[in-house]
Amino acid sequence: MLQTTRFAAYCEGTEAGGVGRHSGPPPAEWGVPNVDRPPVTPPDTARLRLSEFAAAVGLPASLRYSRVAAQRWVLEPFTGWCRRPVDVFALTGRLHLANGRFMPVGWSGTGDGLARLQAGALRQRLVQVARDAGMAQPTVSCDGPAVLASQPAALIAHEAIGHFAEGAADPTIDLRHRLGCRLGADDLEVLDDPTCGAAARYDVDDDGIIATGATRILQDGVLVRQLHGRASAAAAGELPTANARSSQITLPPIPRMSNLIVSPGTNSFEELVDGVGSGVIIHHLSHGFSRGLHVEARIMLGEVVAAGRATGRFFTGGRVEERVDVLTRCLARARESELNPNALCGKHGQILYDVGTLAPAMRLSRLRIVA
Repeated sequence: MLQTTRFAAYCEGTEAGGVGRHSGPPPAEWGVPNVDRPPVTPPDTARLRLSEFAAAVGLPASLRYSRVAAQRWVLEPFTGWCRRPVDVFALTGRLHLANGRFMPVGWSGTGDGLARLQAGALRQRLVQVARDAGMAQPTVSCDGPAVLASQPAALIAHEAIGHFAEGAADPTIDLRHRLGCRLGADDLEVLDDPTCGAAARYDVDDDGIIATGATRILQDGVLVRQLHGRASAAAAGELPTANARSSQITLPPIPRMSNLIVSPGTNSFEELVDGVGSGVIIHHLSHGFSRGLHVEARIMLGEVVAAGRATGRFFTGGRVEERVDVLTRCLARARESELNPNALCGKHGQILYDVGTLAPAMRLSRLRIVA
């Protein structure tokens, strides 16, 4: 079933200091510029691409395709009305694997995303992960050396560093004590950049703050800057970093990541595996979340490493359970980075489709895996 919904809404400050949220077009006296009708995915095209994708994967699949396209205008006191277009998609669902397990599917980002569903490296990788996970053995608990492929490395960095660096959704909650915390190895640097052309792409945030480039949040492994919207920055005595984002106009903007960029290293993936000796490779994680100092994710596909070589003995199930400082154990990183194809992110009841993470594969001295 395909469904298209259109609506208009607007928000305004109240005399009591709150925010009034209303459905329908804004008052004419506001002088909001004419709004272009956002693009719509033709239903027949979406249905065809989903069918082709499911057939190419070759497994029973339950899939859902969503696209959110909007034209937002934010009134900035110095520059006037700022245009904030939104055009994002999400492909979610699950595949039924050969061993009876289910593998979640989560792709999202900017644009309609239909080109991703057609032949390409991302689809081939998904098929390979699903095939290997369908033959994998159950995970055995361990706590030892590990290599995180690019996708799980991005997920862990997103949860352990990105969310830890965000200001609180409630600006009365002061998180400045987090500054100075060590979250990564001595040579690890992390940026947040909405202008780099990855999953998130915007020139102005939902508070009307112009994005001027990257914000360095981690330097030499230490948290040196937090991500702020207008309200959280004022409460912390800082400048906003153009990170106020809302999933829809009827919800308040809160501090959110845009594109997290983890600095690459100098190794090949094979060199990372060779350095492990005896340990594991984590090829794919899902359902990552962080709570306080705790980080967790489900293991969809891992592989045993023996004598510095991948063995082809795959495992699935269980989870990674770690603290937010897990990347202090990062001993080496690959020279090439990849964008995590899943840019879905939830916080404070708001789900964004375009929270990107660009990260290299990493070798860790120790990773805690729970069956």
